[in-house]
Amino acid sequence: MVGVRRHQMCKTKSATATSMARSPATTPTTATAHGRRSPRANTNGSHPGPTSYSTSSAAALSTSSSSAASSLQALKDSLPDLPLLLTFAELAAATKNFSPAHRLAPGSSTNSFRCALRGHPAAVFRRALRRDPAEVSARLAVLGHCHHAAIARLYGAAASPDGTLFLAYELVPGAAPLSSLLRGANNPSFTPLASWHSRLRLAADACDALSYVHLQAGTVHNRLSSSSVLVCGQGALLRAKLAHFGSADLAGELPDDESGDGKEARQRRTGSRGRRIEGTRGYMAPELTAGGSPTRRSDVFALGVLLLELVSGQEPVRYEFNKATGDYERTSLIESASAASATGGGEGMRQWVDRRLKDSFPIDAAEALTTLALQCVSKDPAARPEMSWVAAKVSKLFLEAQDWADKFRVPTDISISMAPR
Repeated sequence: MVGVRRHQMCKTKSATATSMARSPATTPTTATAHGRRSPRANTNGSHPGPTSYSTSSAAALSTSSSSAASSLQALKDSLPDLPLLLTFAELAAATKNFSPAHRLAPGSSTNSFRCALRGHPAAVFRRALRRDPAEVSARLAVLGHCHHAAIARLYGAAASPDGTLFLAYELVPGAAPLSSLLRGANNPSFTPLASWHSRLRLAADACDALSYVHLQAGTVHNRLSSSSVLVCGQGALLRAKLAHFGSADLAGELPDDESGDGKEARQRRTGSRGRRIEGTRGYMAPELTAGGSPTRRSDVFALGVLLLELVSGQEPVRYEFNKATGDYERTSLIESASAASATGGGEGMRQWVDRRLKDSFPIDAAEALTTLALQCVSKDPAARPEMSWVAAKVSKLFLEAQDWADKFRVPTDISISMAPR
């Protein structure tokens, strides 16, 4: 099965330091930045011929270039780099004591700020700390060195004297939450995501990122929603980045013996009676609302809701006023998707899919993605598929959407000649 190419890296500096220790650190004297002698260095003023350099000279240049690279790498590793265990005083100074002028967006909550950390534009979020502050450093050392193209990078963390955790992330330039692009407040009838291909690309990015969180980073996200998926780029180059990576882990919201398999949803041993349920309405799996702990299976549930959003453009849960009864009626996206999927002939699915997509999608592809999403939102956690399997399925649907879009794209390279024959 063909999947979308994954750009990922999870490394530590110990391996690099070991390799540097084995290499001599000498300084080059005759090599340029590319390890070759400049023609201007010839003493007689003429351009060197093909036999000007001996084999020993070429070997010396190669060794000198390798040593220069090792020296530069050693210098780079000696400098403090993000992610860091930051201090509360440093974050307070960067945000001017968390002033309203530094809020992430006008009218945003008092838990999100923007600032610059060590020359990096950053977004800072406030979380309740439910673990020993001494454990944050160890987890940050692991999670901070996990990188993926579809995940906003974790820059650092700091704990305040009152037991609050502050997390600093990459501030993605020009990014907007997926929720605002699907449901714009100013013009609900317009969306920049007006093609099936663009939505499948974002779905593939989100699935690839969450699969990396589960398999490579070995943790649980517990923050997935259309508001935590950032969309950057323009036109056909729109891509998605997953925000709040490592937030639940560093804040101590996961069980101490978290295995992520979803077979058991146990409460934390400390403070379980008064434990606050973390999550977003409409994305929380049934076991979470019942008081269970976040697992990989609950992440899969939230992803299923996200996929249904991309197909329909609707909110996970909405309340509409019924004039006949005078009451507000609750409409669930999962229930409406199940009803549309159960309708034979595809007519119910056509009515349920976001009408702003018009005819940019094949109906069988919409049915396939909806069926996959409904598997992810199964009430039984054990019935939900693994994230790696979901990512592979969505990647296949994305490639098919790309082929379908290329097939039906209006040609723009046609020339018409009006000359007589």
